[in-house]
Amino acid sequence: MGHLAWKCWKRYDESYQGMEEKSANLAAPQYGVDTNWYLDSGATDHITGDLEKLNVRDRYNGNEQIHTASGSGMDIKHIGRSAIHTLDRDLYLNNILHVPESNKSLISASRLAIDNNSFVEIHPYSFCVKDRGTRKVLLQGKGRRGLYPIRHTSTDVKKQVLSATKLSPDRWHRRLGHPSSVIVSKVISQNNLPCASSFNKESVCDACQKGKSHQLPYPKSISESKFPLELVFSDVWGPAVETVGRKQYYVSFIDDFSKFTWIYLIKHKSEVFQKFHDFQKLVERQFDRKILALQTDWGGEYVKLNSFFTKIGISHHVSCPHAHQQNGSAERKHRHIVEVGLSLLAQASMPLKFWDEAFIAATYLINRMPSKVINFETPLERLFHEKPNYSILRIFGCACWPNLRPYNNHKLQFRSKQCTFLGYSNLHKGFKCLDISTGRVYISRDVVFDENVFPFSTLHPNAGARLRAEILLLSPDLLNPTDQGGEHIANDHLFNNPNPNGDSSEKNS
Repeated sequence: MGHLAWKCWKRYDESYQGMEEKSANLAAPQYGVDTNWYLDSGATDHITGDLEKLNVRDRYNGNEQIHTASGSGMDIKHIGRSAIHTLDRDLYLNNILHVPESNKSLISASRLAIDNNSFVEIHPYSFCVKDRGTRKVLLQGKGRRGLYPIRHTSTDVKKQVLSATKLSPDRWHRRLGHPSSVIVSKVISQNNLPCASSFNKESVCDACQKGKSHQLPYPKSISESKFPLELVFSDVWGPAVETVGRKQYYVSFIDDFSKFTWIYLIKHKSEVFQKFHDFQKLVERQFDRKILALQTDWGGEYVKLNSFFTKIGISHHVSCPHAHQQNGSAERKHRHIVEVGLSLLAQASMPLKFWDEAFIAATYLINRMPSKVINFETPLERLFHEKPNYSILRIFGCACWPNLRPYNNHKLQFRSKQCTFLGYSNLHKGFKCLDISTGRVYISRDVVFDENVFPFSTLHPNAGARLRAEILLLSPDLLNPTDQGGEHIANDHLFNNPNPNGDSSEKNS
């Protein structure tokens, strides 16, 4: 009987000459360097001799070898990951073995199917990879003389780049912080963002359902500010679960003209006085104009500001008792921040003690979303006269690998490690990356992202259920803010930086 076709060592033997042309000539591109991947139904692991094919790689410290049919062994030097980009979604290649002696790059059909919730069909002259749930074809190609290449000719490379940059509407929805389908469509169309298909308004987002409650309409205000800082709304939200940084509140400031929002994290409501001073110095210097009026709910934390306002000439407008609609801009903004923040936590399966980072990220995103009340401009554009840079956005809570060389104590330390993406630094032009094992937050401009992996969901398989239980324990007033005599939230971080402009590479997207 001999041996099976998939075990034949001559199948990938560059020197083998049969009745037809050499298989290397058939598979190799015109410059003689074989850049193809080959689908192999007999391989138990992905193998490549080209280190550049690995997006993320680590040194292999084991003793195993890859054995050929002749019995000789080939050393494994690295282990890493890569992806095949398709128009519908990426197909991930995990645990790729880098074997420098290998003259072909092999994709294990079984491993590809397991890691991507798909199945592989191999026919005599073709192959295809299909989604296991929808049966939709994700990848297909032709077989040539027993080989099934996934070709990278010049034309295919252009298609690959195109498909890699065209993201799904769902990914934009999650990057932008779970706004409505109308807002997602507006952002995509107005900014010519690469999107693979139109937004499906019938789709249901699990994180949105967990994080958002039904919004009741508020009466529209007939007054309208004509310039920045003519009127600023302010309110305090809290107390909430104590954060890792021991904060329980945040105080918000909303410019009525642009709807741009700043939030500060605070531990006690008594800190509102100092945070207003910080906010005032920042914006009055930034825009070279004075704050004319401040609208609050007359909470106790604002009473001590009254004499200060009188002294410097700021009009202090207060809402009537139990008439929170008069401070409606601040109330609606609270609800918006809370809903987006909880949705971000839900998608990342992160515990509620990270609400501070989620709310800061939510505020950053809200300031960059078109708003109906300002004719679908973004608050950032209206106030700073600059367009948002959506290309730097990544999904909150996803896996990321920051460049850690600046933090290393010696040259033999690993240059990166898996962290969790916490958002955009307001003090640096970079991204915040949490090392779950140590609790340390790294700030880096050089970060690789995997938006399909969420470290907290792996660390805590029941994190989603735990988060829902934590949310149920929150006071209804925190989820649906109403006037409580100023008994709302506050925090310590200011979120006003228009753009972090970090340089990121997106792994597998």
